Amino acid sequence: MKTAAEYMELANARATQRSVLVDENECKYWFYPATTTPSAKAKNIVLVHGYRGDHHGLESFAGGLSDYNIYAPDLPGFGVSTPLKVEHSLENYVLWFKGFIKQIGLVNPISIGHSFGTLITSALESKEHTFSAMIFINPVGGGKVQGLSRFLMYFVKAYYWLAHVLPESIGLRMVKTFLLVDSMSSYTTKSKNKSLRTWIKGQHRQHFNSFANSQVVWESYVASISNTMAPYINGINVPSLLIAAELDEVTPVEAVKKMSNDMNSAVMYEIANCGHLVHYEAAEEAVDQMTRFLEGLPN
Repeated sequence: MKTAAEYMELANARATQRSVLVDENECKYWFYPATTTPSAKAKNIVLVHGYRGDHHGLESFAGGLSDYNIYAPDLPGFGVSTPLKVEHSLENYVLWFKGFIKQIGLVNPISIGHSFGTLITSALESKEHTFSAMIFINPVGGGKVQGLSRFLMYFVKAYYWLAHVLPESIGLRMVKTFLLVDSMSSYTTKSKNKSLRTWIKGQHRQHFNSFANSQVVWESYVASISNTMAPYINGINVPSLLIAAELDEVTPVEAVKKMSNDMNSAVMYEIANCGHLVHYEAAEEAVDQMTRFLEGLPN
């Protein structure tokens, strides 16, 4: 059994960092060439990470999907990519993503998005029909978020709003405090394994504060909680895999099931005893399901 950390080590062994300009914004991305298939003949996959992360979060998938060429950008304003010159709204992220794919010369790649990344990939596909197949990890399917999750969503929204209107030096300290990062990590991690929980906490401490400024944090958070995939699913007609998690506090499983049933050519897989961090807590199970799905696609 491989852990997320082991998959990430495999990914790092074949990774090269690259840079591309998209509408005068510098985007850093990582290329992981196929190792079990000649790279020139391998299919291409683009990974799109979720809110407040960077490409590191999905490196477990890059490590596990060694039959494919993987392209993993840092979204504008996160990681080491420069922020957009316009509002960090879903619409503008979609426009950026369209330009990114064009700039790196991919034609009909496969997309894998996590959380906020599922909004970006689904919105682009519904408008531009860009992908040959799509995978959605912890898809933002809507549904009613209740109880503590609902309270925390609006508490964080108010907290980020305050951080972005205060002087930047104060705002950055507010959104980068490890008290906030560790709390988010503890809440989203569902595993009872202490060593895994400690490792995930370390990953979040290392990468969750990789953003340009408090304005990016605020604008993209609003984009992430104000949208769902619902308006876009009727425009998605390519084979699609939705991987949901039983304990996901962002999207209830029932909402993902309904969305899957309403989509064309979609299948859903549910991971038990897991929450919003499939890429950390259930990397091998997710990789196995993605591999089966991808191997079943037409050549």
